[in-house]
Amino acid sequence: MSRKIDRYLQFPFSLDMAPYLSSSILRSRYGNRIFPFDGDEQDASGEFSSQFELFAVITHSGKLDAGHYVTYLRLSNQWYKCDDAWITQVNDDIVRAAQGYMMFYVQKMLYYRASERTVAT
Repeated sequence: MSRKIDRYLQFPFSLDMAPYLSSSILRSRYGNRIFPFDGDEQDASGEFSSQFELFAVITHSGKLDAGHYVTYLRLSNQWYKCDDAWITQVNDDIVRAAQGYMMFYVQKMLYYRASERTVAT
């Protein structure tokens, strides 16, 4: 018989994924004794951020086979509760207290390399 596990799970608003990146794991194991991977620069750490921020939380109330979903979304540092046709502002404490079903994170800063091709004008 299947049943829903109905427990509160504490989740971070900021998440550092650096310890889980393959480059970090290799550096911790081998230090500077390894060469960069093909296409990697010597210092690739400045090209991307391993910091992520929570931007959405989905909650579920009810039983495993029936219930109701509510989503909390962050837009410009303001949280909103999306409950069917109603969208209301909520504070961080409400989101922290929510019993999360799924959490979504977004990278804090995205870096990209400008194309080396020049466009003829």
